[in-house]
Amino acid sequence: MQTKSSNDKTLAVLYTQHCAEKMSRFQTILEALDCDEIIIGSGRSKMQFQDDMAYPFKANPYFREWVPLDQRADCFLRIQRNTDKPQLYLLVVEDIWHSQPQQPPQGFENSLEIIEYSSIDSLKKQLIKPDNSILLIDESNDLGVAEDAWNPQELLHQIDFQRRQKTAYEQACVRRANQLAVPAHRAAEQAFMAGASELEIASAYLSACNCGESDMPYAIIAGINENAAVLHHHQLNRQPVPARSFLIDAGVQFNHYAADITRTYAYERTGEFAAMIEHLDGIQQQLVAEGAIGKSPLDLHVLSQYKIAQLLIDFKLLNSSAEQVVEQGVINTFYPHGLGHHLGCNVHDKGSRLANAQGDLMPVSEKYPKLRAGASMVANQVYTVEPGLYFIPALLDKLRNSDQSTVVDWQAIDRWVPYGGIRIEDNIILHADNSIENVTRKAFSTCS
Repeated sequence: MQTKSSNDKTLAVLYTQHCAEKMSRFQTILEALDCDEIIIGSGRSKMQFQDDMAYPFKANPYFREWVPLDQRADCFLRIQRNTDKPQLYLLVVEDIWHSQPQQPPQGFENSLEIIEYSSIDSLKKQLIKPDNSILLIDESNDLGVAEDAWNPQELLHQIDFQRRQKTAYEQACVRRANQLAVPAHRAAEQAFMAGASELEIASAYLSACNCGESDMPYAIIAGINENAAVLHHHQLNRQPVPARSFLIDAGVQFNHYAADITRTYAYERTGEFAAMIEHLDGIQQQLVAEGAIGKSPLDLHVLSQYKIAQLLIDFKLLNSSAEQVVEQGVINTFYPHGLGHHLGCNVHDKGSRLANAQGDLMPVSEKYPKLRAGASMVANQVYTVEPGLYFIPALLDKLRNSDQSTVVDWQAIDRWVPYGGIRIEDNIILHADNSIENVTRKAFSTCS
């Protein structure tokens, strides 16, 4: 999504600094891999099978972290050894059928050497030299580099490792994405309280942030009542229903950096479900405060399990201790996902399990093998913090038929199933001074 703010002079200055920092990082990568240059393609436009209509285009994230041209196919970025400025190659052909192609935001072009080309054959003649060592990142090898130089894993590891630390420009983009998403979340809440259907709520969200569906960093999750228990509920109902609860997980992207925000609402503001939301909201803020440089995401996830287990005990849904609920795995029935993930050009950003730039991975926890984040927290990274509590019939049935079923008050659980579940998700920046900036809460606090 582009707005007038993307033309702001301050952002253009930050982008210049961003390119300089990225060039410095990539020079280190080129040296480590003993390579002359890296070329990154934005990707190709794809046609639907047996049709003459194209799918919505989205540039690959390795390109997007350099250039905010998300909707322009056939671009190539060239980073050469011992140079200060990357070269951006743009395909320019006569086209009367389509709108003018997307351009870099005003002021951004000063950080790039922009070169136009007319065909892939002419580009190959410019870029591919027999005496140059070239590595290519692209979905297809249209440039015809050697097979072992096309998306080599050692290069992807190097880039993914350095992507963990976001530049000031990247942090500003995530901050702005949150500022754009929060009014849309407010609009979704208002639509829910007014009795709208899930599809109408999603439409209200898109209207409030002035976006189309294809502009979203991920498909909107909007679940009313039992649908709030579907972790990725995308098949939105078109008909309104008597409302009890509502969960929305939706973001916005700014210069192709994502916000990823979740909120849950009770239709009755003073009922038991509203009290449970408030309790989980408090837990979520406690977990945000626990973040620090060097902290283990695994330890924070386990802490979140203990806190949610105690919530279930406090609401008299379980009759065991928090320690037993976690150790015996009962908590996984009610909280079946991780606490959070890295956030950037990818909603689930890369590098979260890398131990080093060579691609060695952090050891996988035997008890929590599917956690996205394994590496210790680092300065200038952006994280999501999203504890959840759900009443998922399929998981509850397994627990009901297990040896641990006696720790559950099933009569009480049955009363909660119609509410679906709760998830609360903020985006935070961990700064070099170990302070935590909750960009989501800040955006909500300034949105009337």
